[in-house]
Amino acid sequence: MGAISETLRSRMIGAAIAACVGVADGAAAGSEQRLTYTVQMSPYGTIGNYQSAKYKNGDDTTVTTEAHIKVSLAGVVLYRLETSRVERQIADRLVYFHGVTIENGKSVEVAGKAMGEHFIITSPSGTVTAPGTIRTSDPWSAGAPGVDMVFMPDTGVVTRVHTSGGEQTSMTIGGASVRVRRYQINSADGREQYEVWMDDQRTPVMFNIVDRDGTTTFTLVRRSSRSSRGEDVWSRSASFASQARGSDVVLRHKQPIAGSRGAASDR
Repeated sequence: MGAISETLRSRMIGAAIAACVGVADGAAAGSEQRLTYTVQMSPYGTIGNYQSAKYKNGDDTTVTTEAHIKVSLAGVVLYRLETSRVERQIADRLVYFHGVTIENGKSVEVAGKAMGEHFIITSPSGTVTAPGTIRTSDPWSAGAPGVDMVFMPDTGVVTRVHTSGGEQTSMTIGGASVRVRRYQINSADGREQYEVWMDDQRTPVMFNIVDRDGTTTFTLVRRSSRSSRGEDVWSRSASFASQARGSDVVLRHKQPIAGSRGAASDR
């Protein structure tokens, strides 16, 4: 169970890093956006879901994220992970963070707040003074391609990630072709790599985490938007069951679409 615990903890951190290239910049003032992903991990199949919501009112943005993960074998629960986080940004600066991670019954709390030109992070490991430009590794805190500094919401550890790519290609989901951009994110030590496919609205429709223990796939199954008046101005949900099984997803890495920054790489 220790191996599963370590692997899943690493991959959930990776999920946050991978998703962080996918900020939805098109949110209007006084709006709410929600994303829901299923999580599949080889060889266990579907193990849970990952949800993120963004509430925007002018320059003030609040982001909440939740994850519910359970690994079972022959009816026996081998691993359980629950996370709940909230952060607040004013313009492009993170000003507040609070997160609770419960792993196999053990709870860890991480908090952070802006102070002057810095961001102070408090965790069971102590207090860290980070640059005021630091981001959390969540789906709404995207950095442009290049080196970015983030902190891990489950531990408070500060690290660097490097984002590259952005070439345009297409993905077939449920028989429909979707234009996407593919990004690659490398951890600072270079030991892990993540891939993200984002649509034209800069929403990650799928992202993979690949390491020596296998592959974990996060697949978007629902996204919605609501205005400040409570009107459901845009919503879309779809059954991606076949995609989750890997039988109905086709990545077409051919010639780059006009306007892309480079040829799509083969996988």
